[in-house]
Amino acid sequence: MVAGLTTTGCVVASGIVWLVFSYRAFACTGGCAIPPPVGGLLVVVVGAIVALMVWLAISILQQPVESSGSSGWLWGLSVIFALGIALGAMTLPSVSCPPGQHLSVFRFCYIASNDRFPVIDKRWIKDVADVAGVVVALTLIRWRRLVFVTAPIAGTVWLVGSLDLLVRRIVQA
Repeated sequence: MVAGLTTTGCVVASGIVWLVFSYRAFACTGGCAIPPPVGGLLVVVVGAIVALMVWLAISILQQPVESSGSSGWLWGLSVIFALGIALGAMTLPSVSCPPGQHLSVFRFCYIASNDRFPVIDKRWIKDVADVAGVVVALTLIRWRRLVFVTAPIAGTVWLVGSLDLLVRRIVQA
């Protein structure tokens, strides 16, 4: 029950925040970072997902819990943990420059004298984070005995990853 309520609760909480920002994009009339039709589509899709998750949470509360029951919701915890890590990894920079240099739009580093230098490729950090997230999601997060520990961790990772993506990449775009 803890795994099911954590999974649905996290998706509902982040979904409501996504709904608010999607509606703002849908209602935008000029100088919009997100086109209004995309905002409208997000309102419909995210609204349906939130409604489905609320219905699932209500059905979880109404069902009796068996100690030897299915571990299906532990898969849900694994999924929100892995997606939270993946969304968080998207916010890591792919390339960077040494201190004192600036990254240009054309992906090279420069100093005020207009000398060009190669960038430092950091995409491997994203790949390592994604692989580590999947490994942890498929092993540690699915332990039945630790569900009271892993559920808050998975929920926190999901909320931080998804809402950080929303704020950094979409709202501030």
